[in-house]
Formats: sequence, structure tokens, C-alpha cells
Amino acid sequence: MNESSLCIHCTLPIPRGMNISHRDGDAELRFCCQGCLGAYLIIRGAGLEAFYARRQWVEAGVAPGSFEARFSDDALEECVSLQQEHSRMNLLLEGIRCASCVWLIEKIIGALEGIDSIRVNYATHRVQILFDRSHATPASIVESIARLGYLPRPWSARNHHLQAERERRTLLIRFSAAAFLSMQLMGYSAALYAGYFQGIAPQSRQLLQILSAVVAAPVIFYCGAPFLQGALRALRLGTPNMDMLISIGVLCAYGYSLYALAVGGEVYFDSASMIVTLVLLGRIFESMARGKASCAVDRLLSLSPQRAKVLEETAGAQPAIRDTPSHQVEAGALIRVYPGEAFPLDALLLRGSTEVDAAVVTGESRPVVKSAGDEILAGAINLGPAVDLQVLRRAEHSYLSRMAALVEDAQSRRAPIQRQADRISAIFVPLVLLLALATGLYWALVQGDTTSAWLCAISVLVVACPCALGLATPTAILVATGAASRRGILFRGGDIVEACSQIKTLAFDKTGTLTEGRPRILAIEAVGIDEIELLRLGGVLESGSSHPLGRAICEEVQRRGLQAPPPAGHLAIAGMGVEIDFEGHPLRGGSRRFLEDSGIVVQNLCGAEQTEVLFASGDRYLGRMLFEDSPRPEASSSLALLRRMGLHCMLLTGDRKDVGERVAQELGIEEVACELSPGEKAKRIQKRQLTGELMMIGDGINDAPALAEARVGCAMAGGTDIALESSDLVFTRPDLMRLPLAIALSRRTLSIIRQNLFWAFSYNLIAMPLAATGQLAPIYSALAMVSSSVLVLGNSLRLNRFKEPL
Repeated sequence: MNESSLCIHCTLPIPRGMNISHRDGDAELRFCCQGCLGAYLIIRGAGLEAFYARRQWVEAGVAPGSFEARFSDDALEECVSLQQEHSRMNLLLEGIRCASCVWLIEKIIGALEGIDSIRVNYATHRVQILFDRSHATPASIVESIARLGYLPRPWSARNHHLQAERERRTLLIRFSAAAFLSMQLMGYSAALYAGYFQGIAPQSRQLLQILSAVVAAPVIFYCGAPFLQGALRALRLGTPNMDMLISIGVLCAYGYSLYALAVGGEVYFDSASMIVTLVLLGRIFESMARGKASCAVDRLLSLSPQRAKVLEETAGAQPAIRDTPSHQVEAGALIRVYPGEAFPLDALLLRGSTEVDAAVVTGESRPVVKSAGDEILAGAINLGPAVDLQVLRRAEHSYLSRMAALVEDAQSRRAPIQRQADRISAIFVPLVLLLALATGLYWALVQGDTTSAWLCAISVLVVACPCALGLATPTAILVATGAASRRGILFRGGDIVEACSQIKTLAFDKTGTLTEGRPRILAIEAVGIDEIELLRLGGVLESGSSHPLGRAICEEVQRRGLQAPPPAGHLAIAGMGVEIDFEGHPLRGGSRRFLEDSGIVVQNLCGAEQTEVLFASGDRYLGRMLFEDSPRPEASSSLALLRRMGLHCMLLTGDRKDVGERVAQELGIEEVACELSPGEKAKRIQKRQLTGELMMIGDGINDAPALAEARVGCAMAGGTDIALESSDLVFTRPDLMRLPLAIALSRRTLSIIRQNLFWAFSYNLIAMPLAATGQLAPIYSALAMVSSSVLVLGNSLRLNRFKEPL
């Protein structure tokens, strides 16, 4: 098939009688359909024509006509969910061949009206689109993607697994056929080699050579078709790649053997076939390793059941139970979970109590008693009686789904160190082609050995391994993020893994981070009113608060049976306090600084080294409450381990100086800064980062600016949503021992990446001169090339066995 019969955009054959063309200067460009012409004009009009030079398509595209289908909004509703004011759509794309495809989709679709953001995961071919339904519909977005030449379908775990299984099956079929036929070829070759030394009849020798040529043909042209197609596209686009090196080597070996067959020389059909077989074997190992490394998302999602028992009201006394897919259950629905079953959704326990094993979700080693009003996360196991619950959020918004989304996002973000390998890979293949040509010319012209010229040039082409360079970083990141997620650590990307390995200083918030975040009231000191009234006013002020101190006040109000109606509205000033309008006067509660800034005269009361919350109504000081919040049991050992790792620890808190210094002294922290507002925390971090990389660890709203300012922001599950959103590193378990583990794992990951890159460079520097000097035969070159990629994969998989630091 000549080049003019292929579509410029999708490279599929142009149907007979189809005459769609576009003139670009002096060149006439032909297309297979109006869609491809439209896509080409869109790309050129957007100034993204570099796509055609950058893409490296190494596998067959989807079938012709696949993009002519029309999509309806109703059919796509299953993959669309609401997220605040926007809608989120998850699709699975078929036809993604290389990183340039990801680049093109994100550039073109991201520029459409109504598209807020788009992210394509190259490893899973999943695309997540955030859009405004008032300007774009699911159908219009999907049709725009289809016009670019990619086949979209609603994303689901089932569709993803089916596509991955289809790719694995195709690869196994090609490898099995290549291995079977290559074994036959080895039999013929053994007879030919024996005849070379012991003598063989010319007719028998020629028959064995002809049979070898016939058996090798399907290995080269069917089993090796993906390499040949990728090389053809690379040649046409002028972007040399790995497939081109393999294809040139294989075709040269096969072509030279046909020539030798015609003139009565020695043939090397077995070498050509074994090259294809060994490369396919390497692809299988790579596919298996990639699947093993990227299974963390599936493992997280599999923790929660796929079906839920929904309670429906009936005319009788007992509600009916309907077995329903979990993803169809809406927030507010009532569900029942029986003993021994896992909770399918995040839900609120309505009545009674039960024991819950949440080890697989939060890492808590012992069962926890949950009472009416407590939240239970999806994936936890019910150890007590059957319980009824109210669903808090849909399955796609559950805690497990959010954690799985973080893992998947992490695997799609590249580490900066990968850019070095990318720059080298861009010039690697052309240099190998030049070296192979120089090797062939040297052996043919200087040494006068045509046979050695062919074999040495083929060996150079086959032994070169840009794959090892390409795999060095992404496979290590995949394995590391998967291994971290199993230990309750979620990196938001490969760039965060690399940044964590370079951290020199750790800045901690106090409440809820170094302490347990469950303060209790030690004393109530009222001025002008009694303690009960001050506690009641505190309950009114803190009603619905997510701050640990606010929750402690509300729990005490509830324990004493006081009535504290929630206010109509309140003003929360992060890190300072809360203000509401109550009975015609501003009611305030917060730090001493907050009241003094409001013009309230605060009595200079001396107190023990406890946290305090002061209250005032109008301009009248009402008193204060003193709290105690114990340090986390593991905080001291975690900080000691961090110091042994060479990290400097500091405490940044909005609490009083005596309270902050007491906690710091108890935990061995030397540098302390107290009575800081959220903005002051952020400024201090900004200034401190001038002397080295810094990580901020916090869990509250007042930590969000500091988390965002730090090179790496870290939050623990159980904190506020805004803290989690501002963080680059998330712990799914409220355990400070995750911190030294995360830093040690990131350091180990960067060490593995450097080892991979060192091996990839060293291998090519050693192997190519050996091949050029005739020390490596083509078969051994292919084996060495495959071994290089497998070694990089195996080295990365060692991260799965990473041991926690002691």
C-alpha cells in the first residue's frame, strides 16, 4: 500500500472512490473522511501541527468507520457525575498510541467552550473531563473527541478490564505463534548447521533453507506486524523510534537471507524470527509488570461491595429490601448491612451500635465501636448485628473513590527527572541508525566482509534499547505510588515523589497533627455569668464547627443536655475565631488576639500551659475555657526517626507560646513559632524555603495557605476537605509514622530511578560497541535488548518489597 492511499490524519486506508483532499502549499493532502479533514484543520488552526511530527503510533488504530457514530446525553449519563457547580465525565478512549495523543486530546478538547479541565491517563487510557453543562453537553464533548480519531466509550472498571484483556490476548497470540514457528525454524537451522560441518546434499540444504524462509515469513509479517506498522508510520512522519530499529534489523536479516538463498550462501532466517519472538516476550513481561504496578486503583475500589441492600417503604410494617448496584444509590437513601458484610457506601449509622473493622480502609488495627450518628466508611466490615444507615454520598464521591482518584492522578503525573531521559531518547534512535550505517560501511569497505557487515549492522540496530530509557522513570513511579497506597500514603504525582526525596525541613501544625485532635475541656472560667451559661453560649457559637476545639465544646454541651440552637449564620476567621450575631449583639469566641483586635479588654488571667478559647458578647468579656489535647502516641517516635534521617523539625501553631513550647519540649522539637495567623504561617514557610525544600504537615482550614505555600503540603485523613485539597501528600490513616515511611520510600524511589537510568545508559554504551565489533550475534543482541528492559522493570518492582525504616 503506497503512502498516497493512506489518510494523512489517521493513517487508515482511504476507501475506493473517496476523494477528500486539502491543498497545503504545493502539497495535496488526502483524507479518508470529512471527520479526519475537520480534525486536521482544527489541529492546524490551533497551531498544534507539531502533533504530526511528535506522535509515535506503535499499534493498529481502531477500525474505519468507528468515528461515524452519534452519541446521546442519555446514553452517557452513567459516566457523568456532579461536582459542585460543574459536571465530571469519565471516558475510556481506544486508539491512544503514544504520549502525543494525550497531548493532542488535552490541548484540543481543553480549549472547547465549557471545558474547565481535562486529564488523560496514558497508562489506563482513561480521560476525566470537568465541564459546565450550560455551555457543553456530554454528547458534544464525546463527538469532538471522536472527530479527533479516538473511539470513546463510558468508563467503567469492566470496560477497562475488557480492553486490557483484549490487548493482552492479542499479544499472547502473536507471541505464541512466533515461539512455535521459531522452534520449528531452530530444527531446520540445527540440520543446516550440522550439514555445514558434516556435509549435506545440496538439494536437502536448499529445501531446508526454503522451508526456513516460508516458516519465518508469518513470524516477521504477522507476529511482527505491530513493529512494522509503527516503523512505517515513523518513517512517513520522520520520527524514528524503537519500532524502526527492530523492523530494520529484522527486515535486513530476512532480506539478506533471501539473497543468500538465491546465490547459495548461508541464511539467517532463525535470527530474524528469534528477534521478533524475544521482543514480543519482552513486551509481555512489560505488560505484566505495568499491570502489577498499576493495580493499586483496582485494589482500592474492590474494597467496597458492588451492590447494596436498599430499604424501601411499603404498606406493611417492615420495609422492603432491594438489591441495587452501589453506583446507583443516591445520597439520603437508607441501606441495611448484615453481620460480616462490608459497607458499600459512606453512610451514617441511624440507630443502635455495632463494632466495625476498618483496617483495610483506615489501618486501625482493632475494631471500633460505632454508635448512632457516627459515620462509617465504605469498605469497612460490620462485626456486629444488622444495622440500618443513611447514605451520605454517592459511590463515586466516597472516601475510597477519592483515594483511588488520587492514586490514578499520581500515576499520570510525570517526575521532573523523566525530562532528562526524554531529551536523550529524542536523539537516541537517529544516532543508532548512523552508528549501524557506519558499522556496515566499515565491515564492507574496510574489512571487505559483506556478511559481517550485514550481521554487525543488524546487531547494532537490535541491541540498542531506548525502551530501557523510556521505562526507567515511569515504571518506578507506578510501582512506588501503588506500594505507597497500600501503606496508607497517597502521592499526588511523580513530581511529588521526587520533591519528597529532597525535603530538608518539616514544619508541623500542632492541633490534630502532633496532637490527637480530640481535646477535652479541663476548666470553665466565667466572668459575670455562670459556667453553664458560658458553656451554652459556646455551644451556640461553635455549632457545626469542624475545628477540634469547637467539636469538644459541642460534645460537652451535648453530654450535659444543654440546649444550644444553631445560629442563622456565622463568620469564621481562620486561625483566629468565630463571630455570630446573637440576641442583638456580636458573640465572639477565639484566641486572646482575636478578642483584643476586636477592641475587647481581656483580663490578664494566668493559667496552666493549656489551650484556651476566650468569649465575649458585644464589648463585654465573658470568660474562657481551658483544654487539654494529648500528643499522638506515635508522635515522639516518629519525630525521633525523622531526626535520625537528617531532617530538621519545626512547630508552627496559632496557640499560646507556653502551650506550643510545652508540646515542642515534650516531642523534642527545637524550633517553635507560636500565636501565628494562617497568613503568618505561609509567610514564614515562604521565607524558610529559601534555605532548602520544606514540607508542611497540617489538617485544618487554617493550615491551607501554609500547605499550598510549602514545596510539599501533607495532610492526614480526618482533616478538613480544604486541607486535603491543598495537599500534595495525603495519609489515609491518622498515623504520623506514615511520614518517615513516605520520605524513605520517595528517597528509595529516586535511588531506583537513578539506578535504572545508569543501567540504561551503561548498557547502551557497552552493548553497541560490542555489536559493532562483531562480538554479539543478532540473536544475542535481541536477548540482551529484552534483558535490559526486563531488568529495569524488575528493579522497579523491588519497590513493592520496600521495608519500613526503623
